Amino acid sequence: MKKLLLFGGTSEEHSLLKVLAAYPIAVTLCVASEYGKMLLPETGEKLKILAGCLDKKQMLELMCEQAFLCVVDATHPYAVEVSDNIKAAATAAKLPYLRLLRQKSQTGGSIIVPSVQDAAEVLEKSCGNVLITTGSKELSAFIKIKDFKERLYVRVLPTAESVQSCLGLGFSYGHIIAMQGPFSKELNMALLKQFNIKTMVTKDGGKCGGFPDKLEAAKELDVDVIVVGRPQEEGFSEAQISQEILRLLEAKR
Repeated sequence: MKKLLLFGGTSEEHSLLKVLAAYPIAVTLCVASEYGKMLLPETGEKLKILAGCLDKKQMLELMCEQAFLCVVDATHPYAVEVSDNIKAAATAAKLPYLRLLRQKSQTGGSIIVPSVQDAAEVLEKSCGNVLITTGSKELSAFIKIKDFKERLYVRVLPTAESVQSCLGLGFSYGHIIAMQGPFSKELNMALLKQFNIKTMVTKDGGKCGGFPDKLEAAKELDVDVIVVGRPQEEGFSEAQISQEILRLLEAKR
């Protein structure tokens, strides 16, 4: 049976795995953490899940260990460095590289900024409570805001690492919302009301990341939205990647 190497960590790979289950192909799926592994289906004969962050050298070693048909990159659209490493390793291993793109969202009425640092600068000039939903890894940009301990609330994954990271930066337990998304419009509205939020900072995670529900909730409550824009990238839809995998399978017969 042919083998495929898939890098995930988002909800995209869940849908793609369902498609690949019908193909005569065994999938090795790499996710960054044990938490990400927990959110995936049980490992079967055709699915092997590896948890842990890999650098470019480790990726290349993995790609050279087995005769993979191709490499599919379904990592988060903002994980630029990870995608660059996967692509470079695939090129070095002489394997086809397929980037799965998440559909972009309509962001009308939002303030679009190129980075979390720019979002923090906008917040420095604003007033009122803020909900940060960009994840725990880039929160250090926001602690430069002079009154961040009072104004800012952060929504992060419910892992010990995420919570400890927030605490280490100076956020108190009462300002840390540790929950697993995506969230419905109603739940977003409840949180915005609960903490009297005036501005929400987010990334365009697409429909599968709950982005439209965030915008609708904010719009209904007249909450300003700052969106950290997506990095530019090229890739394929799930349907296009499925077709390419079928083509590669046919070519290898």
